[in-house]
Amino acid sequence: MTAKILIVEDDFDIQTLIKISLSNKQLGKIYLANDKLEAEQLLKNDHFDIVLLDLNLKSENGYELVKYFKNKDTKLIVVTAKDTDLDVYKGFENGAVDYVKKPFDPIELAYRVGVHIQSSHTHNNKNLKVNLDTTDVVIDNEKVNLTSREYDLLMYFIKNTNKVVTKSQIYEHVWGYSISVDDNTLMVHIRTLRKKIENDANNPQLIQTVRGKGYIYRG
Repeated sequence: MTAKILIVEDDFDIQTLIKISLSNKQLGKIYLANDKLEAEQLLKNDHFDIVLLDLNLKSENGYELVKYFKNKDTKLIVVTAKDTDLDVYKGFENGAVDYVKKPFDPIELAYRVGVHIQSSHTHNNKNLKVNLDTTDVVIDNEKVNLTSREYDLLMYFIKNTNKVVTKSQIYEHVWGYSISVDDNTLMVHIRTLRKKIENDANNPQLIQTVRGKGYIYRG
């Protein structure tokens, strides 16, 4: 799977430098945005594995865009001249996975992006590992066979890590139904999934029931 990378930078020279350094390592398909509005439009219409964001966009507060990535599966790398400890902490607090201070080494930046792309294609949680490219699911280094429905259910939970999801939401996004058709169907699938990925299906640590509300996947 080819990674999609968005560079949000209003300085043409720096934007070009980043693009060339990433292209030289063939890290993925690169998209460019010159301001917050262009970035928001691209993010609305497509999914990106990595976003490199300058906080000093002209006449705009880059942090307003940073907040978009909190609890998202897109990895945000802040590339900026804002380099105080407070700026760094604020970046991480709002969802950034890395913080690169200008001026930067373009080769080092490319390597950092490569590492984050590789990790973005794998989900790790306790003894569970999911390869998002091959859809392989591994528990304690042993491959587990899931049905397509079980895998879709697991993916929905992973995309909503640490968020309570209702039965209706699960049916809508995994089964394609707008309403809960049969609670027993969902319960059976979750029980079977727990048996395959939990150390103790009777005391689940990954997929937990939230009484009266639905389920939560603990990450």
